[in-house]
Amino acid sequence: MTLGEKLRSLRSTSGWTQPEFAQKLGIEQSYLSKLENDRSIPSVEIFDKLCTAYEITPDDMIKDLDKDYVRQKLMHIPIIANAANSKHEVAKGKRKAAVIVCSTFILVAVLFFFTAHLELLSSNKQWEYSSSGVNFEEEVAHCNKDKSIQECKLKFSGNPRSVMSADIDTFITSEYQGRRIHEKLEIGYRNYHVTALPDKRSTANNIFLIFSVFLATLGILGLIVEARFYRIDKQL
Repeated sequence: MTLGEKLRSLRSTSGWTQPEFAQKLGIEQSYLSKLENDRSIPSVEIFDKLCTAYEITPDDMIKDLDKDYVRQKLMHIPIIANAANSKHEVAKGKRKAAVIVCSTFILVAVLFFFTAHLELLSSNKQWEYSSSGVNFEEEVAHCNKDKSIQECKLKFSGNPRSVMSADIDTFITSEYQGRRIHEKLEIGYRNYHVTALPDKRSTANNIFLIFSVFLATLGILGLIVEARFYRIDKQL
């Protein structure tokens, strides 16, 4: 839309004829006709009168106009030039903030990736500790003072030929606790022996990688969109 088209629309909405509105502005009808048909550009004084007569702000007057038209035809009017420059600065500030946010997303994504890859907060290694049973040798030795060795073994381990029960126990952990763990129980003790398992990415590291991909995607897409808008703005 051009300024002439906007002026015709405003006058039509207000219900004024050209002669009536020209008289209200204190200008010739022929000059108003030239303004409404884009054969003339208003001076600063006339532009102010137009805004006052239609009871609208300069921003409202030009908000529907083609940007390229405003830049080429109306920038001689200080209030329009200031408004355009102000909008440009606001848009520039928003673009800068968007670039900072997108760049921050990418940096955080890289941080998450290396946190997971280097296992900084959670290890991917797994260790299996297994015990073949509970050892009752001390209890059997104490019991053997009063009873036969077979009776004592049977009493504690359930097997007259062994001081160990067949109660197998196994647990898997991501923390290495040594080649052997000695665990004292209320009755007897257990010895656990370690076996290294294949690495398996921990839940925490999986979460870090998911967030890494998500934030990196957001950041890169944001920068692509921002670059596109920047090129469009430069063409306007």
